[in-house]
Amino acid sequence: MRVPVSLAWLLVVLTAFTAGLLRQHHDRTPTSPWVQPVVGSLLFAAIFLLLLVSAREWQRGAVPGPGIRLGSITPLLLMLLVEKWVSLALYNPAFYLLTGGDGPPRLLDAQFRAFAGVGLLLVCLLVARFSIPTARKTWRRARPARWPAAATLTLAVVTGAYLLLAGLAAALGGGLRLHWSAPSGLLAWIIGGQALLAFAEEVYYRGLLMSETERLAPRLGMRHPGARRWTALLLISMIFALEHARPGTPSDTMLRQAVFTASLALLFGLLAMLTANLHFVAGIHAWINWLLLGAAPYFVDVDGRPALPAGTYIGLTLILAFVLPLGWRRLRRRPVALPG
Repeated sequence: MRVPVSLAWLLVVLTAFTAGLLRQHHDRTPTSPWVQPVVGSLLFAAIFLLLLVSAREWQRGAVPGPGIRLGSITPLLLMLLVEKWVSLALYNPAFYLLTGGDGPPRLLDAQFRAFAGVGLLLVCLLVARFSIPTARKTWRRARPARWPAAATLTLAVVTGAYLLLAGLAAALGGGLRLHWSAPSGLLAWIIGGQALLAFAEEVYYRGLLMSETERLAPRLGMRHPGARRWTALLLISMIFALEHARPGTPSDTMLRQAVFTASLALLFGLLAMLTANLHFVAGIHAWINWLLLGAAPYFVDVDGRPALPAGTYIGLTLILAFVLPLGWRRLRRRPVALPG
């Protein structure tokens, strides 16, 4: 079955928008009163319908004609909706089955982040089967062999940010010192859980979703390589911002958070394209999360109060996250002078 390109665009945008909102308003998803909610929701029905379309399109193969095959966009739609169905329907009951839901709220939240990271990685393995070319590209960017370079570069970025801030403070004569959080079980769960979740989110958003959108873009009329990349960057950044929105906050606060999150998503996407290393992007992502949660070291004044806002650390970290990889690439490309 072939559909007009305009209709294909509408389906992709509406599904992306719906997927982003589901994280905040999934309790309003229509559900059948006669079927168990896990498989009786409208979300599950949409996934089932898309699977039927995919099976039919696979049987028929390529069919010539105007427009675009509906089966061409179903992998992206399934990647978006299957992840939402699994995370919204299964994460909470599975987590409370494993932990019993007992413990301090902050500790439970930190443990749930780690659990969600594992769950999202498993979902990535599942939805990657919908598009083998995208799965291969994502694997190339996330394979374990890329981890040592990512760890070295992330350490250089973080160390550089602290050294610059310390040097600036010394030059201005402000007696700042670095404060480290006391070791605790909660701190360990925050650090480990956020690192795991950040890596899983990078594999899902900047790996599978962004790569599949970029692969699909030429069929949607985006022929130029730059247009394909920006289409993928902007669409996935919008989804990321919607899913991380916090409903119930004042409108001006919610708008600032949306702009901040969308900007971060855009920068993470550019970093993924620049370095082709999802481990590095995940390292920067996790570090920013630690800064926002107070798990990373921070400078304090003589009275022990935080001397700088989290945005200062984040801004400098992001600048170095682009400058250092670009510098490294230029050094590697520099021609070697031959003797004689």
